[in-house]
Amino acid sequence: MTIFPDPGLEAFAARAAGPPVTIADRSWPRDGSRVWELASASGERFYLKQHQSQRFHEREVTAYRLWTPALGTGRAPRLLAADPGLRAVLITALPGQIARGPHIPEADEPEIHRQAGMLLRRLHSATTATAVPGTGRVATRAEEHLARAGALLGAEDAELVRYHAARLLETARRLPAVPAHGDAQPRNFLWDPGSRRLALIDFERAEPGPAVRDLVRLEYGAWDGKPFLRDAFLDGYGRALTADEESALRDLAALDAVSAIQWGSANNDADIMTRGYRTLARLRPAAPGPRDVGSLVSCGVAAREQEQNS
Repeated sequence: MTIFPDPGLEAFAARAAGPPVTIADRSWPRDGSRVWELASASGERFYLKQHQSQRFHEREVTAYRLWTPALGTGRAPRLLAADPGLRAVLITALPGQIARGPHIPEADEPEIHRQAGMLLRRLHSATTATAVPGTGRVATRAEEHLARAGALLGAEDAELVRYHAARLLETARRLPAVPAHGDAQPRNFLWDPGSRRLALIDFERAEPGPAVRDLVRLEYGAWDGKPFLRDAFLDGYGRALTADEESALRDLAALDAVSAIQWGSANNDADIMTRGYRTLARLRPAAPGPRDVGSLVSCGVAAREQEQNS
C-alpha cells in the first residue's frame, strides 16, 4: 500500500469515504503532482488529490462546487470532500481512459473533440459572463515569462511575444469572462469507449477568463495538422469563433508558448518545449515588422497605465 507523504491525507480520505482498502499512485511524472486512486471495501473507486498551492486548491474546489454540475451527470467527477489545510480533495472516479496515446483509435478522435466542444460550451455557460478581469497584468506576465526563459528565446521570438501581449491588452477588453477550464487538452479528457462518452477532469487551473483560452492548447496541440478535429470541436461547441476570439487565440498562444518553453526546460519536459517552439513558428509569419511591433507595444503600455490609473 502506498504511504502518503502527509499522514493527514489517509485520515481525510477515510472520513469522507471510509478506510481505503487499496491505494495506487496515479501522479503525473512531474514534480509536484500528487494523485492517488483509492478503492473501498465495497469496490468503489475514488481519487485523492493534493494540490501544489492554495490557489490551485481554491480553483478546483470552486469549479466542482459551482460550475461542473452544468456539464451533466457523469461528465466530470463529483467533489466528495475538501480540506483547505491539507490542500486536498476527494472526488469520484469515472469510467474511461485519458484521451491521448496509441490506445485511442483515430476513428474515435472526431467524436472525442466534438463532445469536448459540447462540454466546454456548457462549462462556459455555467454562469453569467462578466468583464475579463486583470487585462492590465497581461504584459507584465509576458515580461516575467520572458525573463525566466532568458537565452531559451531569441530576440525575434521575444519581440513576437511582446507584440501578442500588447495586442491582447486591447482585444481582451471586448471579450467576456466565463468559467474556463484553463488546461483543456486530451490529457484532461476522459474517454469511455464502451459508452462513447467523454468527461472533463483536472480543474485546478479553472477560473474566469475568455472562452477562447480553452482552445489554445488544442489549436496548437491536438489540432495541429488535423483541422478536422477543430471542425468537430466547433460543431460540438455550437458556434464559430468571433474575429476578436480568433485574434485572442493567437495572442494567448504566444504567451502559452513562452511559458511552456521555460517550464519545459526547468522540468526536463522536451515535449512541452517542442510545443512551445512549434507554436511560435506558426505565429511568426503573421507577425508585423519590428517597427510595427514597437508601436503596438507602446500602445499596450499606455493602455495598461490608463487602466491602472482609472
